[in-house]
Amino acid sequence: MKDRCDGIMKKQITGSDWRERRAGRLVGALGLLLALVLLIGVLPAYAADDEFPPQLPHYFTGTVSTSSGPVPEGTVVDAWVEGVKKVETAVTAQSTYELLVPGEYGDDGKIVSFTVGGVQASQTAPWVSGEVNYNFDLTISALPDGSWFPFECFVATAAYGTDTAEEINILREFRDVVLLTSRLGAEFVSLYYEVSPSIAEVISQHDFLRTAVRVGFIDPVVAILDWSYALWSETD
Repeated sequence: MKDRCDGIMKKQITGSDWRERRAGRLVGALGLLLALVLLIGVLPAYAADDEFPPQLPHYFTGTVSTSSGPVPEGTVVDAWVEGVKKVETAVTAQSTYELLVPGEYGDDGKIVSFTVGGVQASQTAPWVSGEVNYNFDLTISALPDGSWFPFECFVATAAYGTDTAEEINILREFRDVVLLTSRLGAEFVSLYYEVSPSIAEVISQHDFLRTAVRVGFIDPVVAILDWSYALWSETD
């Protein structure tokens, strides 16, 4: 009798174990089937619509400075991916910055450049999805500070002998409205700040050179800007 009861219990336990194993296999099969449905039915939708999964931004952080020291708090730092502006931020009181530069599928390897206050920074980097660059310090030669042509440094003021001439005001406005709003213009401004001090120093010491530069170069440029003022100025 005992043996018979033991046999019945054994069959029940064995049957229960088999049912549990069968249920486990069924759950596993359903899970695998669901995963395949997601993989086959959802993800290829990107390819079907010529779209791709979103890319992670490239993170940059570090300090910002000129050749003479840190830049002021609030100075704008722009990030560009091969000439297309992607994002901007402001420099902190500690002369640091942080930028999350977004990108799209296919942007990997494209060059990221930076402008500080509209002036091209010396540093560039290839864009990489999800990349992190700590201590990526940005440097420029100098910041535009409103003194577009201080006497001891720049060609136009050296030629006119003053930084308050109306002609210089037109040049200042052209810088702010046109040059500093484009990458090539900002690069030109940066180059100007680098090369003009030595030229202006020579011009300021010779009256003949001052007259020649003013009449032969700066006056014609100012005349063209004045004539085309309505085309490039912010005035409606």
